[in-house]
Amino acid sequence: MSGANFTLEKMRYQASTGTIIYQSKMHPVLKRNFEVFSAGDWLAALTGHIPNGGAHLVRYYGWYSTVNRGKRRKAQAGEAATIEDFNEVSGSAAKRAWAWFIKQVNEVDPLGCPWCTGPTRIIGFIEQSAVIEKILTHLGMWAASTHSPPVESLAA
Repeated sequence: MSGANFTLEKMRYQASTGTIIYQSKMHPVLKRNFEVFSAGDWLAALTGHIPNGGAHLVRYYGWYSTVNRGKRRKAQAGEAATIEDFNEVSGSAAKRAWAWFIKQVNEVDPLGCPWCTGPTRIIGFIEQSAVIEKILTHLGMWAASTHSPPVESLAA
């Protein structure tokens, strides 16, 4: 039985036969909408959907989701991009377009004001940690430590 999800609403236990009946969409090959499992087979099918320990389970949302990629592919049906199209973009133009790329991927404008949604601009960068701490402390956003650092062990 193929399918990525098991739901309790589609599952029935037959105590008289000790089997589990799982109803789903009509299977195109088997031409039926149910599957009958023994208890052991049900557990095997269910645990087959649990990823292995340490395995990375990647889900894509927003710009990279399967739905959005399919919509873009349909919209660009006859317009295949070529390498020559990308050679025309200079390095400095690509660097200036970072905000546009972030907006496309995260669907949030990094240069937009979160309160009024108006445009903002970068006027400078602060790199000194003391100045950053002073500003964030003034704004109440600096997390002051509530306890002293741990004491080194005397036995070591």
